[in-house]
Amino acid sequence: MASKIQAVPVSGSLGLKVTGIDLKSDLDDATVAELRRLLLGRLALFFPGQHLTHQQEYAFAQRFGEIQHHPDRAEWVDGTDQKVVIVSPKGGVSSVWHCDYDEDFVPCGFSMLNMVRCADDGGGDTIFCNSYSIYDQFSAPMRTLLEGLTAIHRNIGNSKRRRDRAEFPLVWTHPETGRKGLLYSAHHVVGFAELSQPESDILLDHLKRLTVRPDFAYRHHWEEGTLAFWDNRAIQHFAVPDFAGDRMLYQITLAGSGL
Repeated sequence: MASKIQAVPVSGSLGLKVTGIDLKSDLDDATVAELRRLLLGRLALFFPGQHLTHQQEYAFAQRFGEIQHHPDRAEWVDGTDQKVVIVSPKGGVSSVWHCDYDEDFVPCGFSMLNMVRCADDGGGDTIFCNSYSIYDQFSAPMRTLLEGLTAIHRNIGNSKRRRDRAEFPLVWTHPETGRKGLLYSAHHVVGFAELSQPESDILLDHLKRLTVRPDFAYRHHWEEGTLAFWDNRAIQHFAVPDFAGDRMLYQITLAGSGL
């Protein structure tokens, strides 16, 4: 089945539109391995026209790792042990640049959104930003500085995690690809252990300006039935709050490694 996969870039910065595959089917190991290769290389995969139920999304996600409880939302699908989360206006819209975290306030590995119902007015895009690209644009002396820093993450706006502060190296090496990049969430990183707060603020301001550069990003316009699947450790995302009325997605996150 892997030979039937068609993958077309959606932007220069990240992402592939993947067709020629039915995610409802029992995927063979070769197909799963090929999808994982594409995901690690381009950081995000978008599967249009899948129209997965939450059970089918769960079964697909299981092929890629351990599914986590996700503490960020107030709603979840009944019978899924709080592992399939409902994303809707009632549950809040994450209109800040961020990556996803688990219950222990550790960045998740892979993240997945399944668009069940779009907003009637066509709004509600999601923007994805490539954290590898942000790291790569720094000069060698600046990379040396960044590689010596420990980022302080604060649990902002969520009361369901087990801790409210965590520290991780700002620069990390992906355990599967060996690639270096930033482990950075603009909404959550508030400073660096090795720097004073005024020094941290200078660097944070620069990182936040880089995060919103369009050449590092892809803006995804949703269609019902599309599944988005990305490497949360290498991507920040932003939900554009420009829609009115109802919409609904199913979210699943998987455990990461190498942190």
